Amino acid sequence: MKYPNGRQYEGFWDHDLRDGKGFERYPNGNTYFGQFKYGRAHGKGVYTWKNGEVYDGEWDQGLKQGYGIWKGIQRDSYIGEW
Repeated sequence: MKYPNGRQYEGFWDHDLRDGKGFERYPNGNTYFGQFKYGRAHGKGVYTWKNGEVYDGEWDQGLKQGYGIWKGIQRDSYIGEW
């Protein structure tokens, strides 16, 4: 699916909402690969910022929630609960 704003989604759908495993590329160059539910990141997923930062962990209704690892671009990182 290509949206008018440049966002792209490839993956599973349920009732016209992103649901299940999918990959999303945002107009700003960021990406998300993982589980969706009701159109939002939900479950296990990896969000990568254009600048190289990465969050690999759990999501709940589009928000980082539960255990995850965030890796910054200058050796900064966080491992734990969100």
